Amino acid sequence: MVAFILLPEVARAEATKKEESRATLAVEYGLDSLERRYYRPRFRFDFPIRKGGLFAEVQYHSRMNGRLQGAIDYWVDAGVRRELGRQLVLELRLNHFCRHGTARDTPYVWNLNELLGRAVLERGGLTLALGAGAFIGGSAGYRQLATAGGEWRGFLFPELSLEAQLKLVNFRRLYHEAGFSLALNRSLDLFFRNVRHYEFPAISYLGLRLRSGDGGDAFLDTISVLVGASPFDDLLKLEVGGRFTMEFFRNEARRVALAIEFAAPILNGDAFFAQFWPWKMIYDIGLDYERRFARGLFGAWVARYRLDLPVDDDRPFAASLFTGLALRNQPDFDVLERDVRYEVMAGYDFKRGFTAGGRLGLGICKGRAVKVFSELKGEVDSNRLRLDLRLSAAGGRTVEWRPYLGWKKDICLEPEQELPGKLLFGLGFFKKFQ
Repeated sequence: MVAFILLPEVARAEATKKEESRATLAVEYGLDSLERRYYRPRFRFDFPIRKGGLFAEVQYHSRMNGRLQGAIDYWVDAGVRRELGRQLVLELRLNHFCRHGTARDTPYVWNLNELLGRAVLERGGLTLALGAGAFIGGSAGYRQLATAGGEWRGFLFPELSLEAQLKLVNFRRLYHEAGFSLALNRSLDLFFRNVRHYEFPAISYLGLRLRSGDGGDAFLDTISVLVGASPFDDLLKLEVGGRFTMEFFRNEARRVALAIEFAAPILNGDAFFAQFWPWKMIYDIGLDYERRFARGLFGAWVARYRLDLPVDDDRPFAASLFTGLALRNQPDFDVLERDVRYEVMAGYDFKRGFTAGGRLGLGICKGRAVKVFSELKGEVDSNRLRLDLRLSAAGGRTVEWRPYLGWKKDICLEPEQELPGKLLFGLGFFKKFQ
C-alpha cells in the first residue's frame, strides 16, 4: 500500500528531475480519530541511473494513546524506476509491511511483501498511477493486488491538493486512502486523510507534515539511515535506525539544534533468513544550545530524552532525561569536515546519575571518490561502560553511502553481569543539506 500512500511525495520528487542522488524526508505529526498521537517519518533515497534510478525508503507509522500503547506499521521498500519521456515513469518495487504494538501483547503480526509494478503519468498538476502485482510470502490469504491512485495539485487554488488511492486485493477486497493537504509554506502542510488499510478499520488522521527541501528551502540540516547486521549475536539479528536534525537561530556565533532519532533492534529468528520481529522501539530527542568560542571550538548546553518502548510485549516502557555540557570541534560530528573530529559530554542523567561520554573520528585516507575513516564512541555511568568502534567508508556527492564494520560491547561495572561484545556490519546513507 505504500506504493500509493506515498504518491504525493514521489510526485514532488519526480517533478524536478535531476541526474544526481537525492535524499528526502517527510514527517507527519497529529491525531487520529481514536484520539491517539500519530507520528510518521519517511526517509527516501534516490540514486540515478541513465533514464531512471534506484530508490530505497524506510518509514514507520506510530499511533499511541496516553499510556504509550498503540500500533506501529513498519515499511521497508526498494525498487527501480525507468523514465519513458518527460511524463511517464515505470516503476518496479518490493514493499515489506508489518504491524506491531508497543507496550502490549500482540497476538498476531501481519507480515506482507508486495511485489508491485506501476506506471506513473504526470501532466502539470495532475498525477495518475496504475499498478499491479502479487504478494510474496508473509501472512496467508494474500495473492494478487492492483492499485490506482491520483493527486490533483492546485485544486481550486494553488495551495490545495487532493489525493485518492485504491488497492484491490485478490480481486475481492477494496481498500482506500483519500484526503487533502493545504500548503502553509514551502515545507509545511496541513493534511487530513481517511484510510482503510488491509483488515483494519477505517481511521482518519489530521495533522501537520514537514517536508525537506534544499538550499534556502531546507528546514533540515542532516538526515541519515543505518541498517546493520549481527550474524553471530544470539539475541539480535539487525539494527535499523534513522536520524534527522533541524537548526534554528543559526549565525556565526550560535545555533539551536533539534535532533530526533529512532532505533529498532530486530530479534533473531530460528535462522538468519527466518522471520523476525522488532524487540523494541527507541526514540531519542536531543536539544543543543551551541556557542562558538574560537575557530574549531564549540561549547553547548545539551538535553537528551530517551524513550524505550517494548514491542509486542505487555511490559512498562522506560524513559530517561539527561542534561549537561558538551565540547566539540565542529557543529555536527557526522559531517566529514575534518580529519580529526571529537565531542566530549558530561552531565546528569535523572535515572542513571552522573554520565559522561564522547566521540572521536579519525580520517584514514581520502581519495577523490571514497573516504576511509574510523570512529570510537563511548559512554559511562555508575553501572555500565558502552563502547562502539567502527571502520567506515564514505562515497557519493549529494548523498553519501557509508558501509561499515564495527564492534560493540557493554561493560558492566559489576563483573558477574559481564555481557559479550558483538561484531556487526552494515550500510548507511547520509545527507547534509546546504
